[in-house]
Amino acid sequence: MAKVITHEGIVVSVHGDTAHVRILQAGACHACQAKQMCASADNREKEMDAIMLEPMQEGDRVIVQVSQQMGWTAVTLAYVIPFILLIAGVALLTIWMDEAAAGTLSILAVGVWYMVLKLIDPKIKKHFTFTAYKNKQ
Repeated sequence: MAKVITHEGIVVSVHGDTAHVRILQAGACHACQAKQMCASADNREKEMDAIMLEPMQEGDRVIVQVSQQMGWTAVTLAYVIPFILLIAGVALLTIWMDEAAAGTLSILAVGVWYMVLKLIDPKIKKHFTFTAYKNKQ
C-alpha cells in the first residue's frame, strides 16, 4: 500500500463530488516549548479541493490525504529543480562570463522555471489529486 500524507480539515463547501476543505497546516515544531518565540513554528490555514470518498456537507470534519509520492513530486518541481538550475547555471555560465552576469542569468532561469510551472498549472492540478473522508473522531 502506498504511503499517504494526511491532514485534518473542515469542509467549507461542496460542489458535485468535490469538497472545498480548509486545513490547518501545522509547523513541524508544534509541540516545542519555544514555539511562541520561533518564526518557523507558524500555523497557516490552507484551502484545497478534494474528491469526496463519501457524502459530505459544509462543516463536516474530514481527513484529507494525498500520496507521499505526489508530495515528493511537488518538492522536486518546486525546490529541487530550481536549486539545480541555479547552481548548474552559475557553474556553467561562469565559464563564459563574469560571476555577476552568470548569477543574474541563473536567477532569471529559475524565474522562467516558475513561469513554466504556472503555465502548466492546470495539467499539474490534474496530476495532484487530494481525497477526503469523514473524520470519525
